[in-house]
This record gives sequence, structure tokens and C-alpha cells, in this order.
Amino acid sequence: MAKLMTREISEEIVRDVDSFLFDCDGVLWDGNGPIKGSLETVLRLKELGKQVFYVTNNSSQTRDDYVKKCATYGFPAQKDEILCTAYIAAEYLRTANFKDKVYVIGKKEAMGAELENAGIRYTGTGPDPLEGNTYADWLSNIKLDPEVKCVLVGFDPHISYMKLIRAASYLKKPDCVYLATNEDSSLPVKNSDICIPGTGCIVKPVSLASGREPIVMGKPAPNMFEVLRKVHNLEPSRCMMIGDRKDTDIMFAKNCGMRSMLVFSGISSIDDIQQISDTEELEESQPDYYAENLAGLGIFI
Repeated sequence: MAKLMTREISEEIVRDVDSFLFDCDGVLWDGNGPIKGSLETVLRLKELGKQVFYVTNNSSQTRDDYVKKCATYGFPAQKDEILCTAYIAAEYLRTANFKDKVYVIGKKEAMGAELENAGIRYTGTGPDPLEGNTYADWLSNIKLDPEVKCVLVGFDPHISYMKLIRAASYLKKPDCVYLATNEDSSLPVKNSDICIPGTGCIVKPVSLASGREPIVMGKPAPNMFEVLRKVHNLEPSRCMMIGDRKDTDIMFAKNCGMRSMLVFSGISSIDDIQQISDTEELEESQPDYYAENLAGLGIFI
């Protein structure tokens, strides 16, 4: 059962947790800047000698982008303290000694840049509109690159039917690796009637058309933590994940053996943890602790 953050709990956390992993959008900041209590909490944890990491499913920015964004808001961050899914995907392929070409559904400025940093060739970024009005037109216009041995799907504002055709076609080959940065259903938009579909809405059509399921790089899959654990020699039981989504952040913590805290400054609300269910799946997505925002932890430390 999730517990409201209290002074007693915070004292236990400060004593038993060495490393804090923070989701970014909706936890540390939103469209208006730093969220109440977030900067003060992070700075206080650093004063106490705690490790702070920034963990995001956003595939539209590089680690360098996040270093600059953190600096703009006053958050102390080094490049190796930031995990974004564009980097994790590139690192996954680099450590697998991947030497072929990647077909990318995603942004060149982020996913392309991280692949280039890892020395991996790619194609597919940018607009790729459908040409012609019939199947015959499409078949005559599409040309597949024989060097492509991996399809990597992330957030792509230029998503098109032609890109879906190419991705599904490459994945017809059993030896073609299928990666997805994340499967988030929507992007965080607080207090708005607008819903912005997330990367999951791009991944699902590719999976349906190809009959394949991707290896997911981002939360809640453990790949991001495995990279961080190896670099910083982390002990999961002494780590805590703080996020604003049960289906990604909290499940990520559970999958990696970390403690977890849910804040209501982004996607989730108190209703999400007050719902009682007998299903094991929903029980596993319950956080250990919760608070309105990071000030709920910061005021006690």
C-alpha cells in the first residue's frame, strides 16, 4: 500500500538510499519551468552527498541537450548522470557490436546524433511522404536499403504511412533487430484539453503490421537502469525512482528492484493510487510513497 511522504519516512529514505533517479517532465519541471520544491530538493540531496540521476523516456533530445536544460533551470547535471532513450538505444547497439545500418523513425537531431556519437550508420530521418494513390504506385516508389538490419522507432513528428511501410518491410527479415525507445501513450500536457499522442502510438502500428514486438529501451523496461548500474556501480536496493507515471516510472522501479515515489505534478493524481484492485498487475504498479510534488520530500530533508 502506497504511503504518504512523512518526516519519519523521509529520514528513513535519507538513511537508506544513496542514489535518486528522477523523471524530468512533470517531476522536475513543466512548461512553466521548475516545479515547486523540485530544485530545492535536488540541491539538498546533493548537499547530503547523494547521487542524482535524470532519467527520461524522451527520445527527442540528447544527453547534451539535457545538460543544457538542467543548467538553465539550475539543476546540477553531468552528462553521465543523464539517461535518455536516444542514447540508450545507441548504447545498446554499440555494446552489441552492431555494424550494419539502422532505419530510424525519429528525430535526426536526437536519435541520429546519438547514433552518430556511437559510430552507427542510419537512414530514415526527416519527412517521407506517401507518393501516389494506389498500391501499385507505392510499390514502384519504395526502395529498401539492403544494409538496414535494425529498425529503431522513437518519437517522430514526421511520421507517415510510407515510414510505416518501410519499417514493417525491413522487419519481415527475421534477423532485423526491432528496437523502440519507449511505448508511452501520450506526452505530458498538464491542465489542458489537448492530448498529444506519444511514441507508443507510433510503435504499435509498426508492431501490428510486422507481427513483431520491439525490445524497449526506456521505462518501464530495465535497459536504462542496467546501463546506469554498470557505469556507477549502483545497488538497486539503495536506489529510489521518483516519477509522475505509474505505468512507466513506478513499474520501472519495480522491475529494477528500487524504491519508488509518485508525485502528482505531472500525469498522475491521487485517484491513481486510491483505486483498489485485486489484480497483481495493478498492485505491482503501486508506488511505495507519494506526494503532491517534490516539495513533499524536500521539506523533510
